[in-house]
Order: sequence, then C-alpha cells, then structure tokens
Amino acid sequence: MNKLTKAQRDQLIAIAMGVVMVMGALWYFGVTAKQTELAATHRKSTDMAKKLHDAEALMRRQGEIDTTLHSTGDLLAQREAGLAPDRDAYAWLINTVNNFVQSHKDVNIDTYSQPEFSDSGLVPRFPYRWATFHLKGTGYYQDLGKFFADFENAFPYFQIQNPVLSANSGPGLEPEKLSVSFDLVAPVTAIK
Repeated sequence: MNKLTKAQRDQLIAIAMGVVMVMGALWYFGVTAKQTELAATHRKSTDMAKKLHDAEALMRRQGEIDTTLHSTGDLLAQREAGLAPDRDAYAWLINTVNNFVQSHKDVNIDTYSQPEFSDSGLVPRFPYRWATFHLKGTGYYQDLGKFFADFENAFPYFQIQNPVLSANSGPGLEPEKLSVSFDLVAPVTAIK
C-alpha cells in the first residue's frame, strides 16, 4: 500500500468535502426544490379535483336548484305585489289604509301626506327605495295599539315609526279619544 503524504491526504479530504458540499447543494437546490414544486402541484391538483367534484354535484342538483329558484322568484313576486308601487304611491296608501281601517271601527285615519322617498331606510343595502308617509287620525288608546299591531302583522315589510299621541281636544270631539300622528315607512317596488 502506498502511503499518502500529509499534503496529498489533506487534498483528498478537501476534494471529498467539496464533493459532499456540491452533492448537498445539488440536493438542496435541485431535488428539494423539485419536491416542493411537486407538493404544490399535488395540492393544486387536489384542489382542482375537489372543485370538479363540487361542480359535478351542483350539476346533479340542477333540477332541485331550478325548482328552488322558480319558487323563490314566485315568492318574491308575490311579496312585491303587496309593496307600495313607485308610481302613485299616495293613492295606493289611501286604498290600503282605508281598507285596513274598515276592520278597526274605532280608529279613524283622516290625513295622509304625500310620500317622501329615500334610498336608505330600515335595512342597509336593501335593493328597494323607501317611502315615508305621515298620517294623522283619532281613536281610543286600546284600539290604536291594536291597529298598530295588526297593521304591522298584516304588512310585515312596513313599519310604523314616531307615533305621537295627544288629547283629542276641540269642540264636538270625544274627549276619551286620542289624536295620533305617525310615520308609515314602506318599501317601494321599483328596484334601483
């Protein structure tokens, strides 16, 4: 066997260490980078497969979704039919309130104002405009409370605001009845 000199041995160790470092660098920059890229590609393909599976499930439910869409559209049209119309909201209000007042004999609504329209109202980002009507009338305390409750139950999208009750004073007026003024806020069917 040949004995290596100290310089040759140091050179051989330096070459071996260089080879190990080059192999490590190749492994780190080559293989590890490709493994990371392969893992990312695998995640993307898994995500795409899940999206494809979800889309296929939606396609299988197309009939159910169409039925739900049509029934919801019909329900919306039915509910919009009960809202205040954009044109001639004043006449609509008089007809609606007068028909409703007929079932409440001891309540009388005698003053209706023209509507004030606004884009913001009770519900934020609501796709309808709002009409505010100012009404005045008379009635007994219990009958007015029942009228307000029944009206908001019959018209769930409307709201009575700012009720002001005062004594019904004046010649020829019943002192037991109260004068009432309130705002009626109603959505208007014309979509912005």
